[in-house]
Amino acid sequence: MVKRKISRKKFLTTTVCTLAGLRLFSGEAPPGLSASRSVGKTGLKVSPICFGAPRTNEESLIRYAVDKGLNFIDTGRSYGNGNNEKLVGSAVGKIRDKVVIQSKIRLDPDELPSGGKGRKGAAEIKNALGSKLEASLKALNSDFIDILLYHDASDENLLFHDEVMKFFDGIRRSGVIRAGGFSTHNDFMNLHERNNKERIYDVIMVPFNHKGSFVHSVTGRYSEWDQSRLIEILKEAGEKGIGVIAMKTCSGGMYAPSPGDEPSYREAVRWVVQHSFISSAAVAMANFEQVDEHVSWLL
Repeated sequence: MVKRKISRKKFLTTTVCTLAGLRLFSGEAPPGLSASRSVGKTGLKVSPICFGAPRTNEESLIRYAVDKGLNFIDTGRSYGNGNNEKLVGSAVGKIRDKVVIQSKIRLDPDELPSGGKGRKGAAEIKNALGSKLEASLKALNSDFIDILLYHDASDENLLFHDEVMKFFDGIRRSGVIRAGGFSTHNDFMNLHERNNKERIYDVIMVPFNHKGSFVHSVTGRYSEWDQSRLIEILKEAGEKGIGVIAMKTCSGGMYAPSPGDEPSYREAVRWVVQHSFISSAAVAMANFEQVDEHVSWLL
């Protein structure tokens, strides 16, 4: 076990971007765009692009990405039935303290026969989360996880259940995780709004791209959102010290910063990263060419 040391519509129009108080960049990366970023007030510093591990089965690809400057890796307990965590753990075992790993766990309905109600419900939540955390630590071959998220949150009552909040707070205080948070889709902006008010979770992960929509690569489900509303929510989160990790960054398709430019996924991710409230943009990479494409402006 590694011991802890306390150590991705074609593009938004100029009018929309102006209203959002943003600036679109083209050409070479502007000063500061490629620099490491703080994940809210967690004390963690990460590359502006996060290596999304779920689409690879190659340890060498993960190590290649790290060698190219991507120190942030995203995985999850449900990816490959836990095998993706094992892959990540094995790939970075010798350099664990040089990377920031983000993983995810969640509660499934069949694990909560009491629906989270009463003492029995609280015990079910505690036991299920504890068991999954233990499995994640073992798979990652590490005694700590930098960022642990409640995966695909949708139920506000469950995400903000006393026992769930107590669980995340306890493992953060104990040092088993350095930061706790949740991922969710944009049907549930209320979760981010509540977290902005109460500041329970340190980190949020949310779909964010230039198009304001995506088609899920596995289920085929179409999702779109009110881009202006989302930007305001995420800006507030950033101002309050909450780390914001973007996902589905390439799912809106290629992007061209100006009419004469060639659209690319590289530019789609740069559109995301240019927003000051984004701590990092997660990009699922499946081959070395994709890594090269996305790190080309970081070097």
